[in-house]
Amino acid sequence: MASDTKKLILDVAERLFADRGFSATSLRELTSEAGTNVASVNYHFGSKEALLAAVLERRLRPINERRLDILDKLEHTAGEHPLNLEDVLRAFLTPPFHKRREWGEGGRNFMRLMGRIHSETNKEFRASFIRQFDTVFRRFIVALRRSLPHLDDADVSWRMLFLVGSMAFTMTWAESMPLVDREASRDPEELLESLVQFGAAGMAATTRAPVAVGKENVRG
Repeated sequence: MASDTKKLILDVAERLFADRGFSATSLRELTSEAGTNVASVNYHFGSKEALLAAVLERRLRPINERRLDILDKLEHTAGEHPLNLEDVLRAFLTPPFHKRREWGEGGRNFMRLMGRIHSETNKEFRASFIRQFDTVFRRFIVALRRSLPHLDDADVSWRMLFLVGSMAFTMTWAESMPLVDREASRDPEELLESLVQFGAAGMAATTRAPVAVGKENVRG
Protein backbone atom coordinates (compact mmCIF):
# COMPACT_ATOMS: atom_id res chain seq x y z
CA MET A 1 0.00 0.00 0.00
CA ALA A 2 1.07 3.58 -0.67
CA SER A 3 0.86 4.52 3.02
CA ASP A 4 3.13 1.59 3.96
CA THR A 5 5.71 2.61 1.34
CA LYS A 6 5.62 6.20 2.56
CA LYS A 7 6.15 5.14 6.19
CA LEU A 8 8.99 2.82 5.20
CA ILE A 9 10.75 5.60 3.31
CA LEU A 10 10.34 7.93 6.30
CA ASP A 11 11.73 5.29 8.70
CA VAL A 12 14.76 4.56 6.52
CA ALA A 13 15.42 8.24 5.82
CA GLU A 14 15.25 9.05 9.53
CA ARG A 15 17.83 6.35 10.32
CA LEU A 16 20.21 7.15 7.45
CA PHE A 17 20.06 10.92 7.96
CA ALA A 18 20.88 10.28 11.63
CA ASP A 19 23.71 7.84 10.82
CA ARG A 20 25.36 9.63 7.88
CA GLY A 21 23.94 13.13 7.71
CA PHE A 22 21.65 14.65 5.12
CA SER A 23 24.27 15.56 2.50
CA ALA A 24 26.10 12.24 2.75
CA THR A 25 22.94 10.18 2.18
CA SER A 26 22.00 9.76 -1.49
CA LEU A 27 18.48 8.99 -2.64
CA ARG A 28 19.75 5.83 -4.36
CA GLU A 29 21.25 4.54 -1.11
CA LEU A 30 18.05 5.40 0.71
CA THR A 31 15.73 3.74 -1.79
CA SER A 32 17.98 0.69 -2.01
CA GLU A 33 17.65 0.11 1.75
CA ALA A 34 13.92 0.79 1.60
CA GLY A 35 13.47 -1.64 -1.30
CA THR A 36 11.84 1.01 -3.49
CA ASN A 37 13.00 3.48 -6.17
CA VAL A 38 13.76 7.19 -6.57
CA ALA A 39 10.48 7.70 -8.42
CA SER A 40 8.67 6.57 -5.28
CA VAL A 41 10.42 9.24 -3.19
CA ASN A 42 9.55 11.87 -5.79
CA TYR A 43 5.94 10.69 -5.85
CA HIS A 44 5.44 10.82 -2.10
CA PHE A 45 7.66 13.78 -1.20
CA GLY A 46 8.83 15.63 -4.31
CA SER A 47 12.50 16.02 -3.37
CA LYS A 48 15.16 15.00 -0.87
CA GLU A 49 14.73 18.31 0.98
CA ALA A 50 10.97 17.76 1.21
CA LEU A 51 11.64 14.24 2.53
CA LEU A 52 13.76 15.68 5.34
CA ALA A 53 10.98 18.15 6.16
CA ALA A 54 8.49 15.25 6.28
CA VAL A 55 10.78 13.23 8.58
CA LEU A 56 10.89 16.16 11.01
CA GLU A 57 7.21 17.03 10.72
CA ARG A 58 6.10 13.48 11.46
CA ARG A 59 7.65 13.65 14.92
CA LEU A 60 7.47 17.37 15.67
CA ARG A 61 3.96 18.31 14.56
CA PRO A 62 2.17 16.29 17.33
CA ILE A 63 4.62 17.69 19.89
CA ASN A 64 4.10 21.29 18.82
CA GLU A 65 0.32 20.88 18.62
CA ARG A 66 0.33 19.56 22.18
CA ARG A 67 2.55 22.44 23.33
CA LEU A 68 0.13 25.00 21.89
CA ASP A 69 -2.88 23.20 23.32
CA ILE A 70 -1.39 23.33 26.84
CA LEU A 71 -0.38 26.97 26.39
CA ASP A 72 -3.91 27.87 25.21
CA LYS A 73 -5.31 26.40 28.41
CA LEU A 74 -2.77 28.24 30.58
CA GLU A 75 -3.56 31.56 28.90
CA HIS A 76 -7.31 30.99 29.23
CA THR A 77 -6.97 30.24 32.95
CA ALA A 78 -4.64 33.19 33.62
CA GLY A 79 -6.81 35.72 31.83
CA GLU A 80 -5.06 39.11 32.10
CA HIS A 81 -2.71 37.95 34.85
CA PRO A 82 0.95 36.95 34.26
CA LEU A 83 1.55 33.32 33.43
CA ASN A 84 3.42 31.13 35.89
CA LEU A 85 6.93 30.72 34.48
CA GLU A 86 7.35 27.06 35.45
CA ASP A 87 3.96 26.18 33.96
CA VAL A 88 4.96 27.78 30.66
CA LEU A 89 8.22 25.85 30.64
CA ARG A 90 6.41 22.59 31.42
CA ALA A 91 4.08 23.29 28.49
CA PHE A 92 7.13 23.53 26.24
CA LEU A 93 9.23 20.71 27.69
CA THR A 94 6.74 18.00 28.69
CA PRO A 95 5.35 16.98 25.26
CA PRO A 96 8.70 15.92 23.73
CA PHE A 97 9.68 14.00 26.88
CA HIS A 98 6.40 12.08 26.87
CA LYS A 99 6.50 11.44 23.11
CA ARG A 100 10.07 10.18 23.35
CA ARG A 101 8.88 7.27 25.49
CA GLU A 102 6.15 6.40 22.97
CA TRP A 103 8.50 6.30 19.95
CA GLY A 104 10.66 3.34 20.96
CA GLU A 105 13.55 2.55 18.58
CA GLY A 106 12.38 5.15 16.08
CA GLY A 107 12.75 7.72 18.81
CA ARG A 108 16.42 6.86 19.24
CA ASN A 109 17.02 7.45 15.54
CA PHE A 110 15.12 10.73 15.69
CA MET A 111 17.07 11.97 18.70
CA ARG A 112 20.34 11.18 16.92
CA LEU A 113 19.00 13.14 13.96
CA MET A 114 18.22 16.03 16.31
CA GLY A 115 21.78 15.86 17.56
CA ARG A 116 23.03 16.24 14.00
CA ILE A 117 20.72 19.17 13.35
CA HIS A 118 22.03 20.98 16.43
CA SER A 119 25.69 20.26 15.62
CA GLU A 120 25.91 20.41 11.82
CA THR A 121 25.89 23.58 9.73
CA ASN A 122 23.94 22.08 6.82
CA LYS A 123 21.46 24.77 5.70
CA GLU A 124 18.77 22.27 4.69
CA PHE A 125 18.89 20.67 8.14
CA ARG A 126 18.56 23.97 9.98
CA ALA A 127 15.97 25.51 7.66
CA SER A 128 13.72 22.44 7.87
CA PHE A 129 14.04 22.37 11.64
CA ILE A 130 13.34 26.07 12.18
CA ARG A 131 10.23 26.00 9.99
CA GLN A 132 8.68 23.42 12.32
CA PHE A 133 8.94 25.82 15.27
CA ASP A 134 7.96 29.19 13.82
CA THR A 135 4.49 29.42 15.40
CA VAL A 136 5.56 27.72 18.63
CA PHE A 137 8.49 30.07 19.21
CA ARG A 138 6.39 33.17 18.55
CA ARG A 139 3.63 32.05 20.91
CA PHE A 140 5.99 31.02 23.71
CA ILE A 141 8.06 34.19 23.47
CA VAL A 142 4.88 36.24 24.01
CA ALA A 143 3.88 34.00 26.93
CA LEU A 144 7.33 34.23 28.53
CA ARG A 145 7.35 38.01 28.19
CA ARG A 146 4.20 38.05 30.32
CA SER A 147 6.01 35.99 32.96
CA LEU A 148 9.27 37.93 32.71
CA PRO A 149 8.46 41.64 32.30
CA HIS A 150 12.03 42.63 33.19
CA LEU A 151 13.30 41.05 29.94
CA ASP A 152 12.93 42.35 26.41
CA ASP A 153 12.09 40.27 23.34
CA ALA A 154 15.77 39.75 22.45
CA ASP A 155 16.58 38.43 25.95
CA VAL A 156 13.65 36.01 25.86
CA SER A 157 14.54 34.83 22.35
CA TRP A 158 18.13 34.06 23.32
CA ARG A 159 17.08 32.30 26.50
CA MET A 160 14.58 30.23 24.54
CA LEU A 161 17.50 29.15 22.36
CA PHE A 162 19.49 28.18 25.47
CA LEU A 163 16.46 26.22 26.72
CA VAL A 164 16.08 24.34 23.44
CA GLY A 165 19.77 23.44 23.52
CA SER A 166 19.50 22.13 27.10
CA MET A 167 16.40 20.12 26.22
CA ALA A 168 17.93 18.59 23.09
CA PHE A 169 21.18 17.71 24.87
CA THR A 170 19.33 16.18 27.82
CA MET A 171 17.05 14.07 25.64
CA THR A 172 19.94 12.93 23.44
CA TRP A 173 22.33 12.00 26.25
CA ALA A 174 20.03 11.03 29.14
CA GLU A 175 20.30 7.31 28.38
CA SER A 176 24.11 7.49 28.32
CA MET A 177 24.62 9.25 31.65
CA PRO A 178 24.30 6.09 33.81
CA LEU A 179 27.12 4.57 31.76
CA VAL A 180 29.38 7.37 33.00
CA ASP A 181 28.04 7.62 36.54
CA ARG A 182 25.59 5.13 38.07
CA GLU A 183 24.43 7.78 40.51
CA ALA A 184 23.31 9.93 37.56
CA SER A 185 20.42 7.58 36.72
CA ARG A 186 17.14 9.47 37.10
CA ASP A 187 13.45 8.75 36.67
CA PRO A 188 12.29 10.46 33.43
CA GLU A 189 9.68 12.59 35.24
CA GLU A 190 12.25 13.63 37.84
CA LEU A 191 14.69 14.51 35.07
CA LEU A 192 12.02 16.58 33.33
CA GLU A 193 11.24 18.49 36.51
CA SER A 194 14.95 19.15 37.07
CA LEU A 195 15.15 20.62 33.58
CA VAL A 196 12.09 22.80 34.29
CA GLN A 197 13.71 24.16 37.44
CA PHE A 198 17.03 24.68 35.67
CA GLY A 199 15.29 26.48 32.80
CA ALA A 200 13.21 28.65 35.12
CA ALA A 201 16.29 29.85 37.00
CA GLY A 202 18.06 30.75 33.77
CA MET A 203 15.01 32.39 32.23
CA ALA A 204 14.30 34.53 35.28
CA ALA A 205 17.88 35.69 35.83
CA THR A 206 18.31 39.45 35.78
CA THR A 207 20.27 41.01 32.93
CA ARG A 208 23.55 42.71 33.73
CA ALA A 209 25.53 45.20 31.69
CA PRO A 210 28.85 43.75 30.48
CA VAL A 211 31.82 44.72 32.63
CA ALA A 212 34.61 46.37 30.69
CA VAL A 213 38.04 44.87 31.35
CA GLY A 214 40.59 47.58 31.97
CA LYS A 215 43.81 48.01 33.83
CA GLU A 216 41.91 48.44 37.09
CA ASN A 217 40.43 44.96 36.61
CA VAL A 218 43.72 43.22 36.01
CA ARG A 219 45.55 41.84 38.99
CA GLY A 220 49.18 40.92 39.17
